[in-house]
Amino acid sequence: MIDLHSHSTCSDGTYSPQELVLLAKNAGISTFALTDHDTILGLDDAHQKARQLGVRLINGVEISCHHTLFGGYGKNQAIDKVIHVVALDFLDKRYLGDKLTALQHSREYRGRSIIAKLATLLDYDETILVQQVLNKVNHNPKAIGRAHIAQVLFELGLTKSIQDAFDKYLADNKPAYVAIDAMSMTQTVQLIHDCGGLAVLAHPTRYGLSATRTRRLIAEFADMGGDAVELPNSEPVSTRAMIDRCVKEHDLLVSVGSDFHGANMPWRKLGKVATIKPEQVGVWERFRPSSDC
Repeated sequence: MIDLHSHSTCSDGTYSPQELVLLAKNAGISTFALTDHDTILGLDDAHQKARQLGVRLINGVEISCHHTLFGGYGKNQAIDKVIHVVALDFLDKRYLGDKLTALQHSREYRGRSIIAKLATLLDYDETILVQQVLNKVNHNPKAIGRAHIAQVLFELGLTKSIQDAFDKYLADNKPAYVAIDAMSMTQTVQLIHDCGGLAVLAHPTRYGLSATRTRRLIAEFADMGGDAVELPNSEPVSTRAMIDRCVKEHDLLVSVGSDFHGANMPWRKLGKVATIKPEQVGVWERFRPSSDC
């Protein structure tokens, strides 16, 4: 089993890197990647545990970046989106970590800004919201993600569920949404390649784009030198077929990942990933013999 997309407490997951590797081992996963948002701080601990358990752990990180898609009409002629690109099997952790530091500061500012918006929208004490969210991230403000905030809203009875928090307030363009200050997608792909890694377009069907713009996103990612597309999980057959056609048209590799977050998003199960088609080539076929570095 292969799962190349997961999150630990170093970003917005609920299990530590070592706990996550143990869960992967118990789930029968043999090739695994920890891909926290904009940070690689959990990789050393994860590698230590992976060596003990005999799990092949791939260096990974999920990087937030900006990209402008054109081709609409009128006011929608151009649309700016935050896109996630997963870096896999990179070598230069120090250089990549230095480049991601600015993104981590942006994450802290974004988290505080979202909480401030929510306090106004819900007429709720901002200090209490901040403290509850910080409790979720072990008081590391740079680790704040929307999933943490959504869980707090649910636990405080301010939303019906974690998903309801996203639907009402936190998803792109919702009332409490705040964009992250990030690199462009082109810069992100180049950075990953400069560090010796492979660039994977994460969950291409989850950006709220039309089918036409999703296809354009994949085409532009390929033109930038992107290496692979993550196959969608549990989506309609027609959606998967569209992604498969794009992969073939642009001669891209494919990746699979559960995007596991733990209790923050319990509907995503570790190891529950898409099945690749016989004619598709997995990005893992391009991994180095050993990624424990």
